[in-house]
Amino acid sequence: MSTPASHSVVVGLDGSEASTAAALWGASVASKWGATLSLVHALPQDGPLYSPAAIMLESQFLSQLREDGEAIIGKAKRLLGPKFPGLEIETTISPGPAGTALLEAADWARLIVLGSTGAGAFRSVLVGSTALHVANRAPCPVTVLRGEVTMPDQRPVVVGVDGSDLSSEAVGHAFEFASFFEAPLSAVHTWQGSPTLGAGGTGMLVDWDAVKQEEEALLSEGLAGEAERYPDVAVTRVAEQGAAADVILRHSADAQLIVVGSHGRGPLLGALMGSTSQNLLHHATCPVMICRSE
Repeated sequence: MSTPASHSVVVGLDGSEASTAAALWGASVASKWGATLSLVHALPQDGPLYSPAAIMLESQFLSQLREDGEAIIGKAKRLLGPKFPGLEIETTISPGPAGTALLEAADWARLIVLGSTGAGAFRSVLVGSTALHVANRAPCPVTVLRGEVTMPDQRPVVVGVDGSDLSSEAVGHAFEFASFFEAPLSAVHTWQGSPTLGAGGTGMLVDWDAVKQEEEALLSEGLAGEAERYPDVAVTRVAEQGAAADVILRHSADAQLIVVGSHGRGPLLGALMGSTSQNLLHHATCPVMICRSE
């Protein structure tokens, strides 16, 4: 069944513990939003076939993979059903690769939720290739679960603010999430530069107090519209000198979610994420929502 874009939370399922956590987290959000939960499982890609016998074996193998996929979907539904009795759950088993299947589902998605590593991923601190692929290309926000995942609650939501269009989208999604879960919002704005090392070695000539005031004004401007729209959300404003990812990570120690745009104000706004969002996806200790647009 086709689901309106504003009423679907898509979760990628592969049978791993990370994807089960994503299903629980996504179900919690979908339930709070009154949205449909769409569970997507992707089958491995077909390999080359060289003989009738190989074709027969391949067919049997794919049949088993589909059965395994149905078992993974069924297990998730049995887990989620009692916890979220009013939640509408849809399921899809699609040909792989997983990234392609999830991006196709994104046409109807308000949010995509993924575990940071999949069933076959190397167990490291780095985020998996499927999560990176989807976060780089999805037209809707993508949340990648990092760290020890717990259900959405009243812990702070941290949002990066830099004045770009994608930052404005991130601010809007962060306020919405915080409002639904009655959580406070920490808005973080950073800038580069140093009182001792300026362009051409003229840092000592810069009025850094004036710079800080200007940057604080940019932060206030970046929040103004959404702060008025969500007066129930308590906002803490952080304007600091330093690398964006480092400052955001420092202020997210007790956060339940980090929200950022896929790109900042830099000149290279191509298809891939910027360094800040990539850094956060690899090193954050809580879920990270990446917001981008086509």
